[in-house]
Amino acid sequence: MFVGKYSHGIDEKGRVILPASFRRALEKQGASNEIIITGMNQCLSAYTRQEWEKSVEKMKQIAEVNPEAEYIIRRMCADAAECAIDEQGRLNIPLNLKEYGGLKKEVVTVGRMNKLEIWDKELWETEYQKMVETSLSESVTQKLSGLWI
Repeated sequence: MFVGKYSHGIDEKGRVILPASFRRALEKQGASNEIIITGMNQCLSAYTRQEWEKSVEKMKQIAEVNPEAEYIIRRMCADAAECAIDEQGRLNIPLNLKEYGGLKKEVVTVGRMNKLEIWDKELWETEYQKMVETSLSESVTQKLSGLWI
């Protein structure tokens, strides 16, 4: 499981250091040194192969009942890339994904339970502020609060 947020630099080759806690979580999941990254919603999402395959199955089920989902699936799969984690614990992000995410000098890696997100630091700060200022509807709040009881 991936939780927490960490700030790091990204070098000119598109390498980002994965936090030690994320590397340990990958090891616990038996993941190899490769993860699959795709872009959506101004950030990059990184999955272990096992989690990617689960997501693909869910996407297939959604597409069976909603043909419009095919467009999202096609885009996610077309933009996806297998990315290696080197011996120094750095994730190599391909140029097209680096550009999609607007990754410049500083990035934030965010744990999202079964996946990681990689954000440009400025974009993350803007998105985070929106999250802080947004009030959830009462029904969503009740559903989520039930998770912690």
